[in-house]
Amino acid sequence: MQRSALVHFEPNEGENLALGRSTWHRVPVLGGMMKSSEWDDAPYVRRATQGDSDAWSKLVERYSGYVYALLRSARVPESDQPDAFQYVFVELFKNLGNLKATHNLTPWIRQTALRHAIRLRGKLGRTEALPEYDLPADSLMEQEFHQSEQNLVIRQAVESLKEKCRQLVTMLFLEDPPRPYDEVAEELGLRIGSIGSARARCLDALKSALRARGID
Repeated sequence: MQRSALVHFEPNEGENLALGRSTWHRVPVLGGMMKSSEWDDAPYVRRATQGDSDAWSKLVERYSGYVYALLRSARVPESDQPDAFQYVFVELFKNLGNLKATHNLTPWIRQTALRHAIRLRGKLGRTEALPEYDLPADSLMEQEFHQSEQNLVIRQAVESLKEKCRQLVTMLFLEDPPRPYDEVAEELGLRIGSIGSARARCLDALKSALRARGID
């Protein structure tokens, strides 16, 4: 059974984040998500606070898909998603030097994105009626939220693989379109006939990494 937790979003002065309801919201909790020791944001946070633009770009790259997934699952209108996306990362940049737990920014980003989504939905609710299909049942929203969490865990698991496996899995399964075997072999310095066995070994490693993070 999918576990969930009540997360409290403290409204800023003058704001009603709860759209007239309680400011407690139930969100799914994915078992094992924070077990990763390989996914470490702290070095990038430290370098970004020192003005390293490459480190900041790495953080944005790591979490951009996750933020968009959160905004979609919270039913932020598509036209408002780019501005909401920018808001989340502007807030992250402004707060980098004050964050205490920097090894994994997921909780902070999740709360900031959902807080902003709820606030934005509240503003829309006061100015215009959203179509009924933009207001899904809580169960559907939880499913999509859970999927966004899972996608991030998969990304963490891939990044935990050894370099050659990480590159092979990325090229064969995460790039769109997937790379052909001859191109993968040339880039990784492998014989084309060995790609199949290397692929199987790397997928086994990925499965182990996913199991360690609560995904079977």
